Amino acid sequence: KKLLDAEAKNAQLRQAEKLKREFNQQLADVEMKALKAQMNPHFIFNSLNSINWYIIKSESEKASLYLTKFSKLIRLILDNSNHKIISLDQEMLALRLYLDLEVLRFNEKFTYSISIQPSLNPLAIGVPPMIIQPFVENAIWHGLLHKESVGKLEIQIDTMPGGIQCIITDNGIGRKKAG
Repeated sequence: KKLLDAEAKNAQLRQAEKLKREFNQQLADVEMKALKAQMNPHFIFNSLNSINWYIIKSESEKASLYLTKFSKLIRLILDNSNHKIISLDQEMLALRLYLDLEVLRFNEKFTYSISIQPSLNPLAIGVPPMIIQPFVENAIWHGLLHKESVGKLEIQIDTMPGGIQCIITDNGIGRKKAG
């Protein structure tokens, strides 16, 4: 009887652990969807306003360039949102499109560079979609846009024990001054 009780308790513990893992995964999924829902409408609104501004100013080449990059980015975001994990290559493509749009929108108020450690294969590394963009957006809005001179944003992808790391640096005014 004691053996049966111990086996039943172990089965209950395994079931509880499984439920906890499933709950944590669902929570992470909901948090990611909430983050995307906050970013996308705001970004889409600003992008459409920028396109409209270029049209009003009769800058059709800039409007066309912006619209082309914007449509590529939106398509990529929609495609990637169907996956929990995408390649680092796809994530960098979306990030570059996002940054190109922000550079255009803010009249080249900043420049950017992205470097990936040569030993890394961006096609073979999986990451959640839109994992880096919120941090980059924060650096732009709270540091670089407040600068008097042209800002510089650097994104570096390196290896670290057990995975990769993304280091985002900028020469902005800093969080304390940005408020």
